[in-house]
Amino acid sequence: MTCPFSRLWGLVRASLPGANVSNLFVLVACLVVAFFAGCVTQAPPSQVDKLDLPIPTRYTAENDPAPFWNGGWMEDFGDPQLEAVILEALQHNNDLIVAEGRLEAARATSVIQGSGKYPSLSISHTGNRAQRTQTQGFVISSRLSESFGINSRTSWEFDIWGIVRDQANAGLADYQAAFEIYRAARFSIAARTARAWFSAIAAQLQLKVAAQSLETFESNLEIIEENFKRGLARALDLRLMRASVASSRSAYEQRLRTRDGAIRTLEILLGRYPADEIQIAQEFPAIKNSIPVGLPDELLMRRPDLIAAERRLAADATLIKATKKARLPGVFLTGSGGTSSRELGDVLDDDFKVWSLNYNIGLPIFQGGRLFASEKRIIAIYEQSLANFAQTALIAYSEVESALIDQDSLRRDEEAQNLAVIEYTAAEELAWEQYNRGLVDIITVLESQRRLFNAQRALIQVANQRIQSRIDLYLALGGGFAQDIELDIE
Repeated sequence: MTCPFSRLWGLVRASLPGANVSNLFVLVACLVVAFFAGCVTQAPPSQVDKLDLPIPTRYTAENDPAPFWNGGWMEDFGDPQLEAVILEALQHNNDLIVAEGRLEAARATSVIQGSGKYPSLSISHTGNRAQRTQTQGFVISSRLSESFGINSRTSWEFDIWGIVRDQANAGLADYQAAFEIYRAARFSIAARTARAWFSAIAAQLQLKVAAQSLETFESNLEIIEENFKRGLARALDLRLMRASVASSRSAYEQRLRTRDGAIRTLEILLGRYPADEIQIAQEFPAIKNSIPVGLPDELLMRRPDLIAAERRLAADATLIKATKKARLPGVFLTGSGGTSSRELGDVLDDDFKVWSLNYNIGLPIFQGGRLFASEKRIIAIYEQSLANFAQTALIAYSEVESALIDQDSLRRDEEAQNLAVIEYTAAEELAWEQYNRGLVDIITVLESQRRLFNAQRALIQVANQRIQSRIDLYLALGGGFAQDIELDIE
């Protein structure tokens, strides 16, 4: 496509046939410099220093202040199958596809918002054929006329004060915010997938405990029934054991439904049909006690939702400058050129050229308070964005602090529950031994077994909670779940 300034150069020379060529060159050179100065789009400067929020030098909860490592989560969990599952979700999850569509729409909006930096150029072709019939006395005459033309029109707002450039820069900041929102969506999908993965493992382990419980009570029932026939067990013992078997069978069916639902939830996140077919791990990974979290001020430059809030604030700050400049004079250049001929073959002939070059200088005087209201409006929006930035930061730091505290508490909880399982296992064996010797009744045996199975279920639950809290901590720290992606600003 022909450069718009080549067209303007031709229009200027045609409009001033007697002008000095060197002077015209200076004029067009100035236009070119102004054009490329207006074409430079730059991201608005950071607004982090506008955040009126005391940030401590380190988190108050006990933590490892070593630099945060985005890739550390995979090493932490040590589960290659989980990594493959997360990558599948990032490729096929429908919610993420929707988020990607929003990002593309934001990118197109940014291009539209910055299009005013460039001259507009349109080309049209016209053709007309008409026949006119006249009568004069008894004579009838007919006349056929034809005309053809090719026309072009270009216009450009001479961005003296940088209004259009500010608007374009604000559009870029909005796109950067949309990009960070998309990154946050990727992190969220990855985290939800990891949560669903470990929840499915927990459901599978709970089903395993329920199966063991049912198998134990059924085995006990066989012994009690045999002893009852031999007169060594009471009818009460038999009925209590039958009730325990029935309750265990009901609990098994409940756990089975829970496990199937957890797997189908995971399959939906992967974009698969919920057929309850995915194979999951049979055990929880062994995770270390702590992860490096870095420093609190680093969170503002790493967590996507905080970066997005800061970029919206930067866009609003840039638009404030643009609205203030809107009260200044504006210069508009328009030019047109083309040919007009009665013969189609002559439309490209220089002898039939027509052209025009116009400029307009306008200063807004009175617009019913629209300009002042626009400025007040964008300032009010800026104040809202600043408050939203501060609130988002407070929530982010609260999530990190809570996750850090939960990690220590859940670790101690898991250790206590693990000890409880060990003790209840030994107690159940001892109770059954004493029952066979006639030292305790069946109720003592049933109670010891019930407590053992409850302790096993509680251990699975707290182990899953600890892993879920670890996932929340990685998400709160702003990374660790998705492959990094780059911003496209071409």
